Amino acid sequence: MVNTIMGMNVNSTYLIDEFLTNRQDVFTLDDFSHYLKQNGVKVPKSSLNDILLSSDMVFSLVGNEFVTRAGVFTGRWFSFKPTKEEIDKGHIILGHRCIPFVNPEVAPDLLYVANKKEIVKSESCVFSMNLAMDVFALFGEGYVIPYIFNDHSNTELPLSSVQYSLPEEITLTAWPLDKIAGEEGIKFGDRILGRVINWEENIVELSVLKADNNTALSAADIEREEWYTAFEKGILVSLEKNGPGTSMEEQLAFLFLENQEELCNKNCGSAEEFLRHTKKIGFCPYGVETRIWKTGESVPFVGAWNSDCNSAALFSHISLIFSPQIVDAYIEDTLNDNDGKKLVKKDIEVIVEKLCPPLLKIPLPEKKLLGINVEKRYELLSKKYDSFADASIGPLRKRIIALFREVSTLLYEIGNTKLPLTDFPQQELVIIVQLFGHVVRIIEEMENFYIRDRFPFDDVQMSLDGMEETFEDIKGTLSMALEDNTYKNFTIV
Repeated sequence: MVNTIMGMNVNSTYLIDEFLTNRQDVFTLDDFSHYLKQNGVKVPKSSLNDILLSSDMVFSLVGNEFVTRAGVFTGRWFSFKPTKEEIDKGHIILGHRCIPFVNPEVAPDLLYVANKKEIVKSESCVFSMNLAMDVFALFGEGYVIPYIFNDHSNTELPLSSVQYSLPEEITLTAWPLDKIAGEEGIKFGDRILGRVINWEENIVELSVLKADNNTALSAADIEREEWYTAFEKGILVSLEKNGPGTSMEEQLAFLFLENQEELCNKNCGSAEEFLRHTKKIGFCPYGVETRIWKTGESVPFVGAWNSDCNSAALFSHISLIFSPQIVDAYIEDTLNDNDGKKLVKKDIEVIVEKLCPPLLKIPLPEKKLLGINVEKRYELLSKKYDSFADASIGPLRKRIIALFREVSTLLYEIGNTKLPLTDFPQQELVIIVQLFGHVVRIIEEMENFYIRDRFPFDDVQMSLDGMEETFEDIKGTLSMALEDNTYKNFTIV
């Protein structure tokens, strides 16, 4: 585990990302390995297999084959109906409307829109908050507001202002409809037809699909009704097979992967329209997030998609404790404690111990490797570390690390039992996994030096308050379940 994550250098990481964002045809593990070897990078196949199985950019197929998101979604048709407000203002916002066809790591305001001739320049436009909430809804509760307020066109309202009240209007990145529609124009009731023409560069081509003025049902209307039927059938099957996934975006990604021919045609509907009209499917709370699920049912952590897994499956999350950003955070925390003074060998050893959950037994060679990597990172970080500049973020980092260590330790203790996941309270299990992911994402942003000067300090502090409170709410329940399950498995002889 340590070797896989810590052993990657900049070149191998770049080549892996390049492959996973460009490859469009189906490939095997051997193809992946061969590509890297051709470019002078040797990585054990077991490590490459772990990367493919854990990557959000790759889908596993039958017969040990894989396909990237770029391969699945480039050129595939999707559509949506602009609202009356957008038509009246002559601009559209993208929000969740390109989900799941674009890179999930790219915010909608950073996408590029093209007509059939050129890239359309985005503009700032004021919209009602009600419209914004609707058009970002598929990002899920807990993410909708950050996506809206972090839009680069919103320069006046900080995310931290939400704790008081939501504004009635907000400025968002939008695209002028006259540039997309051309001379034929667009009216309310027309659709926008889209497809990704360059997945790596995040370029989406949009055009107008005119509504039929005839009151009778057209062939396109009938085909779209059949699309909604296929969507409902497909999502019900996918929920049983794939479960809640890591997000609603991933749920839709599985749906469109498995039903490309039926769902990706020019007379397609949209997920947002389907969810407004169906009675069988809707938004459902899932821990501190939201998922698409069957109406009237709660979303379980364990189902047909993972019923054969025991708690050791949680280790797939735990491996992130050795990521470069986590290591950097611990090093900078120690430098902050020492006022930037040079660290000695004992400091390095303490950092290594802090990185490892108490029950994690790392073989001595791997522990030495971890120590070497920590020392190398320290040598690089110490040269540019500025204790004065770090004074403001230091206390926040310490709180984040403290929460991360508590969450990862409890998660590891549960995983270490090797017991069925059904032995633990389901919603609390969902929440601790989500908390772990959220804290890791905050640390990754915090340790990104390219955006350090734009790190949303106030917003993160507000989020951290909520996460600490949530962890306190679930910690006792999970600890009690852990204790009960531990004693339950003792046998008196």
